[in-house]
Amino acid sequence: MSATPKSLATTSPKTGMGLAVGDRLLKWTTALGALAFPVIAGLLVLVLILESWDALRVLGPSFLVSSEWDVSGKRFGALPFIYGTVVTSLLAMLFAVPLGVGAAACLAEIAPGWIRVWATFLIELLAAIPSVVYGFWGIFFLVPVLQPLFSTIGAGSAGGRGLFTAGVLLALMVLPYITALSYDAIRSVPNAQRQASLALGASRWQTIWGVVLPNARAGILGGCLLGLGRAIGETMAVAMVIGNDPRIGSIFGLGYSIPSVLANQMPGENVIHRSALIGLGLVLFGISLCINLVARWILRGEKRRLGRRNQTAAPTTASAPIPGPVSPKPKSVESSDQRVLNEEIMASAMARVRGKGVWIQRFDLVMTGILALCVTIILLPLFHIFGYITWAGSTNLNADFFTRDLSSLTSRGLGHAMIGSVVMVLIATLIGTPIGILGAVYLVEYRKSRLAHLTRFVSELLTGVPSVLVGLFIYALLIQTSSTPDSSLWKVPPVAQGLGLLDQIGWLVPHPSGWAGAMALAMMLMPVVLRTSEEALRTVPDALRRASYALGATPAQTVVRVIVPAATTAMITGVFLGMARIAGETAPLLFTAGSSNFWPEDGMGEKMPFLTYYIYTYSTGDKESEKQMAWAGAFVLLTLVMVVNIGMRLLSGRRDVAASRGQ
Repeated sequence: MSATPKSLATTSPKTGMGLAVGDRLLKWTTALGALAFPVIAGLLVLVLILESWDALRVLGPSFLVSSEWDVSGKRFGALPFIYGTVVTSLLAMLFAVPLGVGAAACLAEIAPGWIRVWATFLIELLAAIPSVVYGFWGIFFLVPVLQPLFSTIGAGSAGGRGLFTAGVLLALMVLPYITALSYDAIRSVPNAQRQASLALGASRWQTIWGVVLPNARAGILGGCLLGLGRAIGETMAVAMVIGNDPRIGSIFGLGYSIPSVLANQMPGENVIHRSALIGLGLVLFGISLCINLVARWILRGEKRRLGRRNQTAAPTTASAPIPGPVSPKPKSVESSDQRVLNEEIMASAMARVRGKGVWIQRFDLVMTGILALCVTIILLPLFHIFGYITWAGSTNLNADFFTRDLSSLTSRGLGHAMIGSVVMVLIATLIGTPIGILGAVYLVEYRKSRLAHLTRFVSELLTGVPSVLVGLFIYALLIQTSSTPDSSLWKVPPVAQGLGLLDQIGWLVPHPSGWAGAMALAMMLMPVVLRTSEEALRTVPDALRRASYALGATPAQTVVRVIVPAATTAMITGVFLGMARIAGETAPLLFTAGSSNFWPEDGMGEKMPFLTYYIYTYSTGDKESEKQMAWAGAFVLLTLVMVVNIGMRLLSGRRDVAASRGQ
């Protein structure tokens, strides 16, 4: 009996120099795509350090401990912004962790199958709502609702805004992440432990509290830390409700956070101001990096523990030949005998619980109701946000909104902003998608290489980098500011300026541009495309690869003509989901794309209007006509993002079902 080869690529035929060249070309091309991620991450750190060096050198350690922020006096202290970031994030976790874990326990342990499917689907949609829409909803609904509470405790001067309001809004934004990861951790607990607890006479709530949650604590903790990283890096929603006051005070008072001060004050009024702002970005990057590293280390440890447990539980006779053509049942499919046994154990346990006393039954019902209430509390904001913005935004839509710009004083609209957003998203997709797909192919085909491990690790970290830092990075890298020439990262030679090469290139310009905005969006899209494409390529059955090699195809031919086409539908779904995500971004475009009140007729080298900018600025203005356009813009953006997410997820679900039936 011949041994099965360890690597299918080593057994594929390579007849002729042309085919060998094709294989080498595939390897080096995909390696370049994978190498782009570590290079970008390294450049990000280098640029933040170089651009903040002036402030760090002049201010020294006082930059981190001083609470004074005086732009005119050139005295800058980061403490109020660190305080605001930490307080709002901790408030968010205080609200989100109990709700998220409770909802995950309810969906994983109690809810019927159809409720579980729909509830998890709707909770995922909460994560798809753009942050500027959350902030818009916070201004017009959450702030007025909290205003009576602020007045009662003597903080009425804040007007409903402040650190507490920002913390509540952040809690809603991080709930989907905590719930989803906690749900996965709870579902990974072996069913035998539940059965043993029930067999010993424990009630359902006692089993959840004493057995399931302790065994899932590592995964739950990792999910909570990832949610904390998301809360620390949130920019637009916090900037719209926190009050933007650089003072350290009560949690019910006004405040400022690092992301919000970057969004409001970049690029700064002078060299030292700009360097101090980027120094704040460096501090934010360090905090976010540490949290993401710890969270992913915990989650990876949990995966390794589950892998070892599955290997220990596997039968030791797997190496023995199986007589006859009958294949073993998949581990994920529960047999009818096991299902009957589980039902008998549950019935016996519930009978013992009934025999112990009525109070145990009542306590079980109370805790079941509390867990179900957690799910309801999470889902209510989704329906309210969509219904509230749909009701108010749709009434402000008209033909001028889609066909006019802001150059006229009578008939005004945001058609130019929608065109600008679409153009930048499409160009970002054209830039980021090939790099992400090439990197994903390398991770799958050359998964044991050091570059593959490094790229996978770095791409996970880039996914957690706050979007405002992406804007800082692209701004320092591509925008040649005339007001601060000594602190610019790039020095354009005078000869190039005299020959007009700067205008022909269109990348390094002395002001924000469409190219810079598109590059910022592409940088955010690349990790999403990489991860979704890698998962899509891994789902391709290995039998297709073997069949391709059996017909004499090389690794390059197999990848290009078999593997990638088989995963194309799933990869396209991932690309569209990534496009929906970057379409709602605001923070990285504020100081990379700029804004314009006119149609983008001068090309990508000039300032580019985008829709989320006007939602952000007009929602905080005083003119009623501008607020009406902000309502309409929020409705259009929310509808677009939700339609893309729902459509792609439904198509993805149907595809998965069809694939499972085919196998």
